[in-house]
Amino acid sequence: MSTHAMDNVETEIGAETEVEAAPAHDAGSVDGGERYDAPIRDVLTRLGFLSLDQVAKVQAHAAERGLDFDQAALELGFITTEDLDRAREQLINSLALQNIARRPVSDELVVLSDPGSVRAESIRMLRTSIIAQHIKNGRRGLAVVATADGHGCSWVAANLAVALSQVGFKILLVDANMRSPRQDQIFGLDPNAPGLSSFLSLQVARPERVVNANVLPGLALITAGPPTSRPQELLSGNRFRDGVNTLLREYDLVIFDTPAANTSADALNVGAGAAYALVVGRSNHSFYKDINTLTDQLAAARCAVVGAVLNEF
Repeated sequence: MSTHAMDNVETEIGAETEVEAAPAHDAGSVDGGERYDAPIRDVLTRLGFLSLDQVAKVQAHAAERGLDFDQAALELGFITTEDLDRAREQLINSLALQNIARRPVSDELVVLSDPGSVRAESIRMLRTSIIAQHIKNGRRGLAVVATADGHGCSWVAANLAVALSQVGFKILLVDANMRSPRQDQIFGLDPNAPGLSSFLSLQVARPERVVNANVLPGLALITAGPPTSRPQELLSGNRFRDGVNTLLREYDLVIFDTPAANTSADALNVGAGAAYALVVGRSNHSFYKDINTLTDQLAAARCAVVGAVLNEF
């Protein structure tokens, strides 16, 4: 069956595999199995960017001005934005908000569980197109969107993220489907541990605090987080945009899994933040008119559609 393509990114993918939900662990990653919860202050100090005397002054300034520690340090001129970017990268790579004990990743990740299959090869073909026509053009965000539930959006996002990490790219996968999240199941993480909803609802100060670093080599993950009653409100706010901009600076590509576009405007909000989108359709289920409508809606939200994938079941 032919694939509907835009901007030359195209592929066909075989059936999605149903698996049991994997259980959980607390959010984050660990070094040597020990809990590591150093805030950005400690990382800046350890790297030698701040003295103890400066730390005290920054803390006082942050309290007085109601700022985060890193923003106060910048305002005082004690650190540069380059210093902060380096410290954030170290924090993302080593921050542990979770326990190392968790089940193995799901067999849904066919690029790992069945690498010789047609489905895995199709994902690798998609990877080649994304590298050549997206990453090499300096684009760092990509929302994976579908018109309706059951079209394989989460499956494509997860397998594409793993496939890209396998060839040396630094990838972050964000589960922005706070209505019916799937990435926690696929990667064996705790659905109630701190995630995207925790950051957007101000329960966690910075987006890097909810990153699960090194879920697989080269791959980090932000789960959807605990359930929230207002996902659209959270995703349409400036906090989501600002968090996305922070994360885009740290990774070669940030891939966003999104809920079905026919159920809410969430996918459009996420697409606007990512700036680029990959549309997923399902063979014999997706309608050309619906995909065209979604493409127009994304364009109106200032999100460029870079291609479409036909997912066969």
